[in-house]
Amino acid sequence: MPQFLIDPSQIKGNIAIITGEEAKHLVRVLRHKVGDVVHLSDGKHQYDAAIESISKKEVLLRLLERRLLKQAAPSPILGMSLLKHDHLELAIQKGVELGVAEFFLFTSERTIPHYEEGATAKKIGRFEKIAKEAAKQSGLITPPKIHPPVPWVQFVKRFREFSGVLLAWEEASEINFHAVFQTIDPARLLVIVGPEGGFTLEEVTLAEKEGAQIVSLGRQILKAETAAITLLALSQYELGNI
Repeated sequence: MPQFLIDPSQIKGNIAIITGEEAKHLVRVLRHKVGDVVHLSDGKHQYDAAIESISKKEVLLRLLERRLLKQAAPSPILGMSLLKHDHLELAIQKGVELGVAEFFLFTSERTIPHYEEGATAKKIGRFEKIAKEAAKQSGLITPPKIHPPVPWVQFVKRFREFSGVLLAWEEASEINFHAVFQTIDPARLLVIVGPEGGFTLEEVTLAEKEGAQIVSLGRQILKAETAAITLLALSQYELGNI
């Protein structure tokens, strides 16, 4: 059963109110009608809710049951270079399916696409829509957040905000992922994948100076979006989330 993400402010007593695109998706895409029961989540609780009424602007649902959500180990946060075509959209979609609720985007020396002025907000809006749809499908309990892209030299300055930073680099084929993972604090873990052409040595060196630890994803050379999925899956396995 699809799950819809709501803010606690959308709950008034035993009634939940869904508006905008979520309401349209509920009624026009999924074809739900009055009386149907769906799942809602406000990040802390999951609700069974029956549709009470449907109008052009909103859907009202009566809350039937509330359950406290079991919190898994904190999922990693993904740092990702902009990618060409729809490759970044795929990485975001699969990242959310693997439990990621926060994404930091950046540009580095070998990043191919660079958004024109004024296009960033439109792109972020599309990424957020894709992430939200993936969250509903996969049961993610919090709406994913996507930060606008910044230059690499600026992004590395934020590493101090995280409990640990892992950077996947194809030149680090001899570094054991499991061994490195055991040395980090996963409370707020940032994992990073570079652009299609990979990171330069200078960029990796700068990341290490700011506290990042370098890891290998094996001897194969992976596409950037494949590397992101692999890095997240390995991290979630180490955290006991999958």
